Amino acid sequence: MAQNGNARRILLGSVAALVVVAGAGGLAVRSMLDPDSLRTRVIAAIEKQTGRQVRLGALDIHILPAPSLSVRDVGLSDMAGGAYSDMLTAEQLQASIGIMGLLHHELRLEDVRLTHPVLHLERTEAGEANWRLSPTGAQATARPDAAATQAASEWKVQVGSVRVSNADLDWDDRLSGSRGKVVLDHINLSGVDGAQPQLDVAGHGGGGSFTLSGHTGAISLASTARSGWPVALKAAFQSGGQPAGQLAVDGTIADPDHMKGYNVTLDGNVASLKAVESLLPGRSLPDVRRLSFRANVVDGSAAGSAGSTPLLNMLHLDTGAVDAGPYLSGLTLQGLSIDAPGPKDAVSIRSQGQWQGQGLKLSGTLGSLQQVDAAVTSRLADPLPLSLDLSGDAGSLRVAGTLGGGHAVVNVDASAGTLTLPGGGVIDHLAASTHLVSEDNGAHFQLSDIMVKSTQVSLKGALDLSMHGGSGGVPLVSGALDAGWLNADALMGATTTARADAKGVTAPQAGGNDDTLPFDWLRKLDADLRLSADQMEFEGDEYHNALTHISLRGGRLVVDPLQAQGTGRSVSGQFVVDASASVPTVSGTIGTLVLPAAWVESRAGLSGLVQGALQVVGTVHTQGTTRTELRNGMTGHMGVSMVNGTISGSALGEMLGDAARGTLGSGPIPLRCFGIHMSMAGGQANVDTIGMQTSALTVTGHGSVGMVSQALDLHLVPQVMISGTGASVPLRVGGTLAAPRPKMDAGSDGRYAIGLLLGGSGSTAVADPCPAALKAAREGQAGPQPAAAAPAADSAKNADVNKLVEKAKASPDVKKVGNLLKGLGILK
Repeated sequence: MAQNGNARRILLGSVAALVVVAGAGGLAVRSMLDPDSLRTRVIAAIEKQTGRQVRLGALDIHILPAPSLSVRDVGLSDMAGGAYSDMLTAEQLQASIGIMGLLHHELRLEDVRLTHPVLHLERTEAGEANWRLSPTGAQATARPDAAATQAASEWKVQVGSVRVSNADLDWDDRLSGSRGKVVLDHINLSGVDGAQPQLDVAGHGGGGSFTLSGHTGAISLASTARSGWPVALKAAFQSGGQPAGQLAVDGTIADPDHMKGYNVTLDGNVASLKAVESLLPGRSLPDVRRLSFRANVVDGSAAGSAGSTPLLNMLHLDTGAVDAGPYLSGLTLQGLSIDAPGPKDAVSIRSQGQWQGQGLKLSGTLGSLQQVDAAVTSRLADPLPLSLDLSGDAGSLRVAGTLGGGHAVVNVDASAGTLTLPGGGVIDHLAASTHLVSEDNGAHFQLSDIMVKSTQVSLKGALDLSMHGGSGGVPLVSGALDAGWLNADALMGATTTARADAKGVTAPQAGGNDDTLPFDWLRKLDADLRLSADQMEFEGDEYHNALTHISLRGGRLVVDPLQAQGTGRSVSGQFVVDASASVPTVSGTIGTLVLPAAWVESRAGLSGLVQGALQVVGTVHTQGTTRTELRNGMTGHMGVSMVNGTISGSALGEMLGDAARGTLGSGPIPLRCFGIHMSMAGGQANVDTIGMQTSALTVTGHGSVGMVSQALDLHLVPQVMISGTGASVPLRVGGTLAAPRPKMDAGSDGRYAIGLLLGGSGSTAVADPCPAALKAAREGQAGPQPAAAAPAADSAKNADVNKLVEKAKASPDVKKVGNLLKGLGILK
């Protein structure tokens, strides 16, 4: 019994001791978990660890069922000078508290839950980032409160795991030019205070979504260098609900805060770069399909340097279709492959695709990865060897040599069976080569030993480009090109296009074009070029000893001389475009200049009127910045002529009336001669001579044309001949070039000088307008002669019109003339 009593006393004593201990422990825990005291300690500890000011609302402590806390209105301040007052805010923070850590002045938070946090990340142009935290920052000493300082020195905060929902993340990286915003649907972090924190992130933004999982090395809020901080992360992307790609990063980073000292391997694939673009607002990515890559990237920057220099130790890249049109019009690639197994291995390139509908292949090397890295980082201060071969349906191109080191030497060779040029021109059986030398870090280029041989052209020469050698530091191009043979018609497409059927004749709208002409381009480049051709074919004529010298200096362009010897004429002239002043001036003295009619018409706002070679002579001066100003200010005299070309039937019909249009047709009509001479002043072209002849029509006259309004006041005398029978009637043409209005022109006595022409023996020939018109239009200069004159006809100018019309009933050809007269309103 005594023993039982002792046992009971021991048991009761033990229970009492446990109650006392438990009560004392509870009082101690309760004392340590005082909300106000704990809030002060948490704020002080976090500010010490981050160097930023912390904002916490009222703190609630819960003992049961397990110690925990909750706080509303959480904020962490931005860096000094940052765009926001707070870098991080959250509506609420909840977490479990580790009791044992309190005994060591450590507030350990497990299962931290942040509700709707907002995180602003930014980096300045100087590289200062607000995510870099420092316990020694200026804001760490912003509160000199003694109690807070003491609390901070005694307490620290540790986080074990974090769960975040519905977070807003935006970034503005002015150093790289990247900015954007995403929503993080959830962030789950575990083992945050351990050696290998695990993370699981999902988010969306810009029409796409992503996930991120993996682990990193130990996380520290202090910005300190680490040795071999590991990272193993995998990201997956979706766009429009479909998988868009994935990326794996595996390696180590010595300083993750400053992204320095890294050695990582990137392994990824992307279904379409354009699909990933939705996740990168503000970024324009090329249209590349089925891209896969693997690369080893290391930080090649020197120790202690401010920035990071990524270098490649290994690279493999392979793609599907690539739309390269934005970089070179008409170029599409079926695939692109770039390989370099190691840093000392050559970078090989392979590709195939199409350009302008023609197949092509690219192959070659660029030197080793180390050489490529050095050339890129030094901006080609270090040399980079290359050897590239481009071949395809059109021909082949080979470029081989060395770039960089302030000096480049490259040989270029090209060949083509048939090569179509812009504008419809063609080059066939082409062989070309040149030797390119670049000096002074790309400030000076020399193209020597230029050689081009083809069916259409054979030339040689040399060119020199100095990037800052011109006046005011603009580029300067100089050199000489000498052609043994030049078929300008074939190169310009003139043989097939200049004499096309002209059924749709258009004329410019009155008023001209007030768009400012690009005279400023003359101030952006200087030139000194000499061009010559021993033999040249141009607009169906052959020329020899062609020579011109082009000088452009300070915005003043001089072409002098401009000369060539042709069939029956000598081309000569000079012109000046002076854009050095605020108001440009244009002037020229033309002995003889031969131009394609289509080119002249396009500059005058016309098209499809005549086809052939126009001979232009005269002296012209004008000034202005728009076409309207240039036309209004034009003074001088000019003659334009053509022989053995074509003229549009529909254009003549517009000038002469509906009946003439029906008689002449709308297609091109052989033109024996055409000549016009004018003087310009006061916005008006006063035409003193008009002469033209086709196989069925002769026109003479004079008048005026508004240089800007294009108002017509022409006095024409057309003579229509059909099988030796014809008619003439004076016309006055008003309206505009776009809408001419012909009508009969009465003489000073009010009568109409109508004449009929009948073929027959003893006839008097119709006056040939060509000699007088060509003499006036050429201002006495020589030129080729027209084909044989039209046949003669009897003159019956004073015959009785009604009797002649009766006679026309027996002749189909004369009937046509009668119909023409009726159409002109002469007969009823």
